[in-house]
Amino acid sequence: MRAKSLLTLLFCAMASAIPAQDDAKHHRAVYAETNDNLKSYKRVKTVFLDSELEFAIESWWDKDMVRRIDSKVAGEDGDGSEEYYIEDGKLLFAFRYYCAMSAEEGAKRVLVEDRFYFKDGQMFKWIGTDKKLVPKEDEVFQIEQERLTTNLASFMAALEQKMAPVGAVTQSVGTFKGIEQGDYGHWNMADASGKELSFFILQPDESIDKVLADPDSFIGKKCTVKWKKSKEDIPEAGGVIDVEQILSVEWAAEK
Repeated sequence: MRAKSLLTLLFCAMASAIPAQDDAKHHRAVYAETNDNLKSYKRVKTVFLDSELEFAIESWWDKDMVRRIDSKVAGEDGDGSEEYYIEDGKLLFAFRYYCAMSAEEGAKRVLVEDRFYFKDGQMFKWIGTDKKLVPKEDEVFQIEQERLTTNLASFMAALEQKMAPVGAVTQSVGTFKGIEQGDYGHWNMADASGKELSFFILQPDESIDKVLADPDSFIGKKCTVKWKKSKEDIPEAGGVIDVEQILSVEWAAEK
């Protein structure tokens, strides 16, 4: 009886461990498939500016679906890198790594790694730098989830803006920040992720006129703008350049 009980307990322990081992099985498969097919995907590069940080962005697209986005940013501890793996437009897995500097003179750099697992847009597992799980209850767990999803949204917006063909009309949703006056007027706003957007005011429709008359009264309001890329002769910039110009605006209904 004792031997049978021990076998039963051992079986139960093994069975309970299976879900923990398999909860990332799909993520590993997508990771492997994506990297195996990178050469067949379209590669798009851009730069995303966030305050004083400059992110170098590289992405891989399977037709019109992004599969992987890499970001690199310089830091005091060395360049930080993150890989984002996307499935059906949602973050599935993120991998962060950088070489940390040691305070001891002459010490070797230490490779620091973190792995983040998502399902339905929510992070359910984080394997930290010590190869141990970070508890979901920890405040930093939620902070990292928000950071990763916000970064990804910002990178996606920057890439979509980069890929918009000349002449194609694109929509951006966000918050109006004001009109900047110089040689040309610029429409300034921030998108949902907080990324700053700026558009030349060249030949918009009449929906822009009332804003130009009193821009301060619109600051902080939610809006949807239509804009396009075009080649324009801007003498102050040395001739014909690529610009992004606003075409029209619609304001969200006030609650």
